[in-house]
Amino acid sequence: MNTKYLFLDIDGTLVGYDSKMPESALAALNAAQKNGHKVIIASGRSRSIIYPDLLAAVDFDGIIASGGACVVCNGEVIFRSTITGDTFRGIVDYFRREGIRFIVQSSEASYGEPDFRTIMIPAMIKSGYSKDLIDKSFSDVITVDDILSVPDVEKFSYYLSPLSPKQISDDNDGKFYVTDFSVGKAAENSELFFGEMNMAGVNKATAIERYMAHVGAPISDSIAFGDSGNDLEMMKFAGFSVAMGNATQPIKDAADMITDDVDKDGIYNAFVKLGLI
Repeated sequence: MNTKYLFLDIDGTLVGYDSKMPESALAALNAAQKNGHKVIIASGRSRSIIYPDLLAAVDFDGIIASGGACVVCNGEVIFRSTITGDTFRGIVDYFRREGIRFIVQSSEASYGEPDFRTIMIPAMIKSGYSKDLIDKSFSDVITVDDILSVPDVEKFSYYLSPLSPKQISDDNDGKFYVTDFSVGKAAENSELFFGEMNMAGVNKATAIERYMAHVGAPISDSIAFGDSGNDLEMMKFAGFSVAMGNATQPIKDAADMITDDVDKDGIYNAFVKLGLI
């Protein structure tokens, strides 16, 4: 088999919602690399909040971070999109006006307004997400009095929104790519949403396109692995796509193959079935 480029979401794909990567997934990644394939993170997380133990365990060939706003190949940043100036100020004003809580992500850190933890963390706990996952995801978020002073913002992550991603996009004239992310709705039977926002034209699919062009490989050699809303574009775009058993139905519908759950050796079993290892 010629070299395949494996683009892997983190939460719900490489790492379970207990914030741990199964040993079988680690074995699969290492074996695939030994067989000449490339393994690349494709996450909504900014580089600053990718699990350090995950990065220490695997020598990844690349990182797609902040939902496609930052693309790294072999340690080199080959693309970066930021939200700046009046555009940045406008979406902050919009979120505040609509009562939507948010953090902003840069490559160096994530930033929130002073009260974001007291409002957002209880909602995530109510959603069933573990305290360990929440702590690992948000313990390094820096609170700032003036969010507009944050430089080089790559992405917004928003919480407790009464508006759907489509409504937010429509309200802003399609200037942004807005999607659900792994959390989904704030709670069962809730009409409050969690989601994320990049500039229009910035998502995991466009990031894969940029990465593959940089290395000079055809899109047909890319394989995407995902489970939730912000994976949908790359699932449709990649040469082949694999949905986790725990994936949402839209992701499963878009996939070429469905594997087992993340905590039931889903990555390892998919690599075997695809002949990667």
